[in-house]
Amino acid sequence: MSTLLWSLIGIALFVHLARSLLAIKSWSAPTAEFFSGELLTLGDNLVCIPERDIDSQLSEGSPTVICFPGLLEDMRYFLKVHRETPARLIIINNANYQNPFGARPSPEPVWWQINPHKAGTIAHDAFCMVKVVEHFAKDSAVYLHGHSRGGAVVLEAGRQQPDLFRVATAVLEAAVVPQGRLANNAERFLQPVGLYLLPFVFTVLRLLPEEKRRRALMIRKPTAYKNKLVAAFPYTPKQYATVVLQVADIIQWQLKSDASYYEHFAAVCLIAGERDQVLWRKAMLASARQSAKAQVIETRGTDHFPSLEKPEQVSALFAKQLAHCHSMAAEELTE
Repeated sequence: MSTLLWSLIGIALFVHLARSLLAIKSWSAPTAEFFSGELLTLGDNLVCIPERDIDSQLSEGSPTVICFPGLLEDMRYFLKVHRETPARLIIINNANYQNPFGARPSPEPVWWQINPHKAGTIAHDAFCMVKVVEHFAKDSAVYLHGHSRGGAVVLEAGRQQPDLFRVATAVLEAAVVPQGRLANNAERFLQPVGLYLLPFVFTVLRLLPEEKRRRALMIRKPTAYKNKLVAAFPYTPKQYATVVLQVADIIQWQLKSDASYYEHFAAVCLIAGERDQVLWRKAMLASARQSAKAQVIETRGTDHFPSLEKPEQVSALFAKQLAHCHSMAAEELTE
């Protein structure tokens, strides 16, 4: 073979080796925030039960809100929007993601079972959500709040254990849904070349100054808290191989799932941004409207992150939902 061909083969092998090393390299988070509450290890996932001022006002029969964040997000996504939510708050992290807090989590409890699904898949995180509901919220009114990929985790949890969720409410915020799509036909660009290049992309993003990193991620509707969380996206996964699997799994899950996923809950509420640069908004709304159980609420002045961009709108929705829950419970007691 010619020298040029050997050179090209050598370059290709070098690039592939570099990509493989970047994908499996264990990255560390640069900072950790103060946290007051309980942190619990559940296999590859982390669960937090934050201490809030409103917790002292809750009674034993209060509802439970269980949250799951989206791709590249961590548990801090829900702390502001649920600061005053009158319900017990539990947040589950994506598998193989960093602990964003300085506190050290407790080891696995004795009731935890080995997760049979691969870390990085929606099914894996849904299994963890099922176990959290079983052991923390089985006897209370349950609201499952999933953002983006977290919405698919909520729906998949309902499919895995339908009897557990038949009286639960699924709140899907700017969510990955059955027959949904990525915005701007991103599936076509991601498969297979884009997925292959993701470890390089995130490595470069880590090296950029925070301002340039936010611009590179093309996230609009800025707020101070949102800017802080978005800037941390490249630091969130422990390994970029997890993100590659997550993105590929999102694409496949949307293709293979159908409207029957909505039927495992008592009610479904889809919170949509006014626009969405990450997910195809039109496909998201069309998916939810296939189910009689699903209610669509369109927020204003929002994009893909309503809880960060307009937290008061999402907080008001939960306040209304929980007030209705309390009134229904009071009616049952008087009958």
